[in-house]
Amino acid sequence: MRTAVIAFREKNGYFPEAKLNDVIEALNSANFSADEIAVIVGEKKLFIEVFEKCRQAYDNVLVLDCERNDFELTQAIEGCDKINCIFKSDNADVLFVSDNVKTKKVVEDVFLPFLKGKEGRSFGKVVFKVFGLTKEEIQTKLAQIGQDLEVAFNIVGDGLDNKVEIIYDDKSTKMDYDACQKRFLDEFSDCVYAEYDVGIEQRLVDLLKLRNCVLSTAESFTGGNVASSVISVSGASEVFYEGIVAYDSEAKIDRLGVERVSIVKAKPVSAQVAGEMAKGLFKSGKTTVTLSTTGIAGPNSDDSKFPVGLCYFGVGYKGKVKVYKYEFEGDRETVIKNGTKTALFLAIKRLKEL
Repeated sequence: MRTAVIAFREKNGYFPEAKLNDVIEALNSANFSADEIAVIVGEKKLFIEVFEKCRQAYDNVLVLDCERNDFELTQAIEGCDKINCIFKSDNADVLFVSDNVKTKKVVEDVFLPFLKGKEGRSFGKVVFKVFGLTKEEIQTKLAQIGQDLEVAFNIVGDGLDNKVEIIYDDKSTKMDYDACQKRFLDEFSDCVYAEYDVGIEQRLVDLLKLRNCVLSTAESFTGGNVASSVISVSGASEVFYEGIVAYDSEAKIDRLGVERVSIVKAKPVSAQVAGEMAKGLFKSGKTTVTLSTTGIAGPNSDDSKFPVGLCYFGVGYKGKVKVYKYEFEGDRETVIKNGTKTALFLAIKRLKEL
């Protein structure tokens, strides 16, 4: 069963890509897919041409933001009495979704149940949140995990932070289902930070509350993004004490107690300095978990001549600190983004060990 998606962009060229991505994610999560995606301006002639092609070639046609055009759809398409309802049009079943509703919800509440009933299958899924691997790396591992099992996978994410869904239907055996989950956890155990759909910031705050811990952060190359991520979560005030951006070496010495000799001999971007930054946060006596970041975000290195993307993270718990080394690829924005999320992930890993 094949599905086409048609979406309208405004005449000025603007198109809400995030909305389309939400719809594609909803389809994928139910083990359906968009076999063709057409993004067009709202001109009647062009739309009818694309629509005619889709309804003849596909079993289902989903039209998004159908009021973003210069004509009345219910008059242009025979059989279409109203929008947000499925109707039959030649070979295809069609759903026009209004621009004035929550598109993803209409797809989930109207379109997906219809597709499931049409195909005669019911679906379920298990969700894991995985950090530290790209989509391509995850796909390679999943290909090995599921090669002899009657399950499907869906990956949705951004960079190193991904949601992996194991999708099964009423044709999947319990043996396949159980075997897939076991293989997945065996393969991805070091990367899984949650077994439900939750943001990495929310997961960290939840764990801090669960473990009755208070967090402080000391940041250099991430520039306060770690603290900002935590504070963006409602209820973070219960578990967050302070965030210090010690960007300059003198700030690291003055505010965090980093030894000057460590700066000179090991350099600011080093395991030694990251560890001392994290340890210095315990001096307040009001925090149980600490996070530090120091690295070279780029585009150029500093006088150490260390490579761009080299980063160190200190994670402390009750005075004891572990330091982790990473080397990220990409531009400055990517290095900072990956560094921020890596810090959150490392804190989660430490809390899960308690």
